This record gives sequence, structure tokens and C-alpha cells, in this order.
Amino acid sequence: MSGGALVVGHDGTEGARAALDEAMRLAKDMGGADIHLVFSFAAPRIGGELHDLDEAIAERGQRMLEHGVHHARSAGVSVQTHCRRDDSAEGLVAVAEEVDARYIIVGSYGERPLKSVLVGATPTRLLHLSERPVLVVRTPD
Repeated sequence: MSGGALVVGHDGTEGARAALDEAMRLAKDMGGADIHLVFSFAAPRIGGELHDLDEAIAERGQRMLEHGVHHARSAGVSVQTHCRRDDSAEGLVAVAEEVDARYIIVGSYGERPLKSVLVGATPTRLLHLSERPVLVVRTPD
């Protein structure tokens, strides 16, 4: 295997860091695949006064992405960032389509199946939305 792109959901959580670490290992195994870190959030649709909230979330996302970039580049891995205002799963799928990703990689806290269905956990939604392989990395205990 050589090259390709890996899309990684990254929100600064422990699960996101575990997903990025796995993506970095996989990128090296693939002969230098590019990593695309994605922070995606659904903007509230209630009204204009929430514009400041949207901006604050986007700024926090950019900071989280910068931490991920620093971590990946310190290991010699090529990385790009994407901050999207879409539902998290839909944003990941959209970026994966744009960059023709081989895999989408996300972290998981090991939610029970019923809870993930009820609250719409991103890994579960990705399995339904994505036509690309989805790798779910369990957060270390």
C-alpha cells in the first residue's frame, strides 16, 4: 500500500487522540498517507444571536485541530485540517469524499449499542452514512 488519505475526526478528546495515534501508525504503514483532521459541528439554527456561539465553537475547534497538527507533525506525518459546520458524521463523510479518503477514523468511548442509537453517536452514524471503511478506535481504559 502507498499513499492515500485518512480522515480523522478530532475534537481534542481522549478518543480523538487515540484515533489520531492509530491514523498516524496506519499512515506510516501505507507509505506516507496524508491525514486530514476534521472538527465538525452542527451550528444551532435558532437565530442570529447564536452567531457568537458558532464562532466560539469554531475557534475551539481550530485550537483542537492545531494540537492535533502539532502532535502529528512532531511524528513526521503529513496533516491538513478541516473545520466544518455540519453534523459531525456528515462533515466527516463530506471531507472523505472531497479528499477521496481510504478510511474514516474516529475514537469511541465504548458506548452501549442502545445508547449510541438513541443519542446518535458519531461512529454509529458513520457506519450508516459512509460508503468508505470506518475504523473505530476504542479509548484506552
